[in-house]
Amino acid sequence: MGAEISLAGKNAVVTGGAGGMGRTTSLLLAEAGANVLVADMDAEAAARTAAEIQERYGVRTAHCKCNVTVKADVDAMVAKAMEVFGRIDILNNIAGASTKVDFLEMPEEIYNMMMDVNAKGTFLVDQAVLRVMIPNRTGKIVNMSSMSGKEGYPTNIAYTAAKFAVTGMTQAIAKYAAPYNINVNCVCPGIVRTRIWEKLLDDVTQAGGDADAYWEERISGIPLKRPQTELDVARMFLYLSSSFADNMTGQGINVTGGLILH
Repeated sequence: MGAEISLAGKNAVVTGGAGGMGRTTSLLLAEAGANVLVADMDAEAAARTAAEIQERYGVRTAHCKCNVTVKADVDAMVAKAMEVFGRIDILNNIAGASTKVDFLEMPEEIYNMMMDVNAKGTFLVDQAVLRVMIPNRTGKIVNMSSMSGKEGYPTNIAYTAAKFAVTGMTQAIAKYAAPYNINVNCVCPGIVRTRIWEKLLDDVTQAGGDADAYWEERISGIPLKRPQTELDVARMFLYLSSSFADNMTGQGINVTGGLILH
């Protein structure tokens, strides 16, 4: 009854794995013993992260450029993981996009981009990985949703729609995969000051607003009185990727400091 999470001998794929929460998660999985394929739109950053993992933890690594909205890219990513590792035990599907645009000013192109990256990306990646997991009759899939996948926010309506789609797909795919002993869950972070958040704050400044005041207003309602960190989120991805979560599926786990309670 070991109390420490171990992923020794497991093979993991992390989309969006080269920066922010994805990079932190890639490193944490490797620290727990997993071999990791780092997939990202930024091929150079993916290579750097893979090299860092190899140097720090000595596990097997691979990397590739992957646009999760393009089926050919997703299929190539899965093929590379199978070529290098022979099987995929864990998928952490972290690639995503966000922006802050007033609802009445939002162009159709922004809505389409939010749905493509967050919702379509989840569909394409989960589908491709599930195909190679099913013959093994075991596996862990963890998607990236958001607190915006639990509650609507008027400042980010397209993102909210996309993340509700991720939460719903996670539930449906979990039921589909359950007969094959494959767990499918998602993580719903709260307010994490990633590159996406920095871009949102830049947008506030560009619009003539006070970015610092906006940030403080957003975190003021968190019961634990602090924003979430990349490590907070990565630890939940690690847990859901491990045998500790063998009897959990179809869940959207909040990492919000109590801001979201359902």
